[in-house]
Amino acid sequence: MSSNPLEKYERLLTKEPQVNDIYVIVDIKWLEHWKRYVGIEKSDEEKVTKPGPIDFIQLMDQTTLNSSNEIQLRSDAIEGNDYTFIPYELYKDLAQTYKQNGPEIIRKAIPQGQDQIVIETFLIPLRLRESRCLNARTKQIYRSHRTRIEELKNDICNEHSIAPSSTHHLYSSEDENGLNWKLIDERLDLTLEDINLAKNAFITYESRTLSAHNASSFSTSKIHYTPALCGLSNLGTTSFMNSALQCLSNVSALTEYFLCDEYRKHINCDNPLGRKGKIALAYGELIHKMWSGKTNVSVPGFLRKSVAYYTYKCCGFTRKNPQEFMSFLLDGLHEDLNFFKEKSTIEKKDDDDGITDDSILAVEQWDNYRKGNRSKIHDLFHGQIKSVLQCLECQTSKRVFEPICTLGLPLLNKVETRTFKILYVRLNGQIKSYDIKSSVHGRMCNLVQDFCDRFQPKEKDTHEKEPAVIETGSEFNEINQYEEEVVEEEDFTKASDYDEHQPKPDYILAVEIHNHRIHLLYTDKHLLKSIVECDQIVFYEIPVSLKKENNDKILMPCVFREDDRNHKNFGLPFYVNIPRHNCKGSDIEEELQKTIGNFLPLSPTESSDKPLYTTSLLINQNYTGTYKLLNSCLDDHIDFNGKTTILVVDVASSIVEKYKKQEEEEDGKYSDKNHASSVASAIQICSQQKQSVTLFDWFNYFTKKKVLRKSDLWKCPQCNALKKATKKIDLWLLPKVLIIKLKDVNYTRYFRDDIDLLIDCPIQDLDLSQFVLNPAEKAKAKYDLIAVCNRIGNLSDEHYTTHAKSSLDKQWHTFNDSKISDVNVEDVINKAACILVYQQQQQPS
Repeated sequence: MSSNPLEKYERLLTKEPQVNDIYVIVDIKWLEHWKRYVGIEKSDEEKVTKPGPIDFIQLMDQTTLNSSNEIQLRSDAIEGNDYTFIPYELYKDLAQTYKQNGPEIIRKAIPQGQDQIVIETFLIPLRLRESRCLNARTKQIYRSHRTRIEELKNDICNEHSIAPSSTHHLYSSEDENGLNWKLIDERLDLTLEDINLAKNAFITYESRTLSAHNASSFSTSKIHYTPALCGLSNLGTTSFMNSALQCLSNVSALTEYFLCDEYRKHINCDNPLGRKGKIALAYGELIHKMWSGKTNVSVPGFLRKSVAYYTYKCCGFTRKNPQEFMSFLLDGLHEDLNFFKEKSTIEKKDDDDGITDDSILAVEQWDNYRKGNRSKIHDLFHGQIKSVLQCLECQTSKRVFEPICTLGLPLLNKVETRTFKILYVRLNGQIKSYDIKSSVHGRMCNLVQDFCDRFQPKEKDTHEKEPAVIETGSEFNEINQYEEEVVEEEDFTKASDYDEHQPKPDYILAVEIHNHRIHLLYTDKHLLKSIVECDQIVFYEIPVSLKKENNDKILMPCVFREDDRNHKNFGLPFYVNIPRHNCKGSDIEEELQKTIGNFLPLSPTESSDKPLYTTSLLINQNYTGTYKLLNSCLDDHIDFNGKTTILVVDVASSIVEKYKKQEEEEDGKYSDKNHASSVASAIQICSQQKQSVTLFDWFNYFTKKKVLRKSDLWKCPQCNALKKATKKIDLWLLPKVLIIKLKDVNYTRYFRDDIDLLIDCPIQDLDLSQFVLNPAEKAKAKYDLIAVCNRIGNLSDEHYTTHAKSSLDKQWHTFNDSKISDVNVEDVINKAACILVYQQQQQPS
């Protein structure tokens, strides 16, 4: 084994998890900082500060501090955004060096599906009761999904200091009030996952023989419920799945297909793309329970596991998308029920063979698709669109008729910009704060360019405004319209202190300041969406272009400290420009004296023999730092090879006091409070959008000709090169059940971008005939709304519910996991709606 610690760290970070391997959940930002510090990842910073303790407090659910094996992650934590996993072996080394803040969050790798091994993130919350009596004391506990019933039974015996007995058994209740108990320890080798024990289920361990008083508390006498009005147990942040299932349950044609067991004769066990009927059987079993009238709550655990076999993306216990789950489920059902045992291989043509008639070409391409795809899912949910691509240079066009299953709604008139508060430090020492708007999807190079552009004099446009070009993605469900109306911004060239200075992008060094120290050097490709509320962005004007090769100068960072026992940092760091080669201490001293007066009030307030400041070189090499007084090495050559060096200036208390007083008096000067780049106030989503839009607004936009983005250039067959092109989409064949995805959530590491927008959707008689190009389909273009999926809450407390219209009582109901309530028809459409399910009206015979 190599003695190089970096090789060991890289081996541990990249190792594949094996069943029962132990991992620790850590803050991902801390881990990335550590990787840069030890050199696993390259950093543009001159010096990477040593990471502090590994902080678990910010990640954990504060209510679960009872014991280390029951600590839960915050429900809003997102893997890859907030946290990641490291092997316990690596964690032990890190904890010894950096210490820890709070108890560690330990998890195991567990098997999932047939060939998946995952690290279990969220444990199952359970409510342990002393007995089945309604007034019995209850305690919250957490267990792994792989906990065997025997282990749970022993844990409870130990908890209550009782010996296992053949007359005592484990019972569970998934009723919200702890009624309707069932026996769960008939097989001790099964796991909690095997028995589909629901999140927050009640469990107890007591004698099978109960008193008459207790028996009344958990009577299992038969109760009749309304078919279809059946809630679904939450299996651990699975409201997204429950909401999608309730939407599909209320598609009457699909439900009837499963209730009459017609699907069984269509199960395809030979399709390599299917799951040998497991998804279809699991869905059929769930629909039978939900529509049986024998229960008001069902557990979709078997179906969840079956879909997990089909695609890992839909399983687990992190936040998910109901539309994504719905798509995967429908795709899985389609492949399990596909009439074709083997799919025919149809060569996809690059041209239309000279066929000019749309109807002929559409039928040909639809038939080709159906040669490998025939199922009840296909018959109900699949339609067809026509798309035409046209080269803007040679006008060559290409027609394609494509199958669709869902349509995605673009966010009309949405202008995705953020305002960043930038502190600009010029070479002459001037420091000023600016508010700069930049694209929400941009990078640091875009923000720097936008900043520089604001210093260009604005010429008054006397020409007639040309129509704005609408750029879109190549996929019909990823369309974004950019603003046509420009919001007027402050003209920096009109400011009273403007001296005709025009910043240039190549001469700006963008950094993040933290605790008065340079925390990060931004690269051009740094994503703006990763900037958080506490980040302070500073642009330094530098004397030499960043693009210049073989630069004979380097920038050395300089930080201020109070010259006392605590050596507390203060003020704004800055850079001195020094020789790269043959640099002496005197060269550094000379440059420092030229610059430091721009950042400190150095004129002494009173006579004193004590120097106003003393300067040291902090030299870091091999993860250790040494200080050397600058005055002691004025004639020495400073070696920068393999080292990071910064200047540390310890400032006399009289100067510090004067600096802080000036900082309070001058509102425009640098201060932590005024110049933080705030997500809450300075970073914002700017939307010039209507208070509401209609579905017709969207379909009008959907069917317009649009120019593809520069990143989606089309390979023109005539030009034989990537060219800018237009794309025109029209509806051709309409599905019997139309699923419309209204909006997506854009998660980044530190925030969620969501749009508070009301979509005005007709509940009855949605008429799409004006958007259908195929004359034969126009008569089938009327739809009625049957289900709405809602996303409520925020990033820290997101949840999904469904409004659905029952085909039995013709009334609207709200499905919130296991709870069901009535809802007024006028409240069905609201800003929380994220998926609409429309059903085609029956045609008169």
